[in-house]
Amino acid sequence: MLDAATVLLEEGGISVGLHHLNMEELIRRVGVPRSSAFAAFGGKDELLTALMLRLLEPDGPHALGYSPGSNDVAAATFTRHADRLVRADGTLDPEGAAEVMRESIRLSLARNVADTMQSTQWRTYMALSVSVESLPPVQRPRVQAALRAAETAFLQQMGELYRSVLEYLGRRPAEGVTYLHIAAVGASLVEGMASKRLIGVTDADSTVTRPGLDGEPVEWEVTALAFAAMLDGLTRPV
Repeated sequence: MLDAATVLLEEGGISVGLHHLNMEELIRRVGVPRSSAFAAFGGKDELLTALMLRLLEPDGPHALGYSPGSNDVAAATFTRHADRLVRADGTLDPEGAAEVMRESIRLSLARNVADTMQSTQWRTYMALSVSVESLPPVQRPRVQAALRAAETAFLQQMGELYRSVLEYLGRRPAEGVTYLHIAAVGASLVEGMASKRLIGVTDADSTVTRPGLDGEPVEWEVTALAFAAMLDGLTRPV
């Protein structure tokens, strides 16, 4: 039985859907005539499609997955160590800027992963990404388009954030690299670690000791170390 079930799943894959929602129960809760509900949606498949599209709409000015908290932590770090960013003559100090950038990554990435794990919007987006294949072919393209739009909006917003920060720090993307590339790789690091923590992979919570801003030993989350290495590899000093 298990072998046969595995073969069946290999043919179609595992999908997570919303079909457990009971349309008759929804109609009862809303209190509209059953005929009106079916006239509006035509059936359960169209209702689920409309629901998916609603869940993919951003809640507020930020795109799905954006972490204002991590942005605040990074901004506070730059403010706290603003004196390290410039030389005595007022020009940018590249070495000091690089050190402050690493410190901001060390502090803000921990908040970013935590915010992502707790984000209902992010979990909804991930669930819809894997459940879209459960939709009938007629409805599927609309949800796929909404997923692409949500992801594109997030990457563009993050790309502009990286542009402003890196230009402020006197860095730019390496040859052939764009801010969109940096945003995509950064998001993959954060979301990948968040998903591993959600399922209880304990190694994903590990920290290592590395030099801090003044050379003193401090705790670094592995995700922050990877992010710092990524940003260092994909950017260059101006």
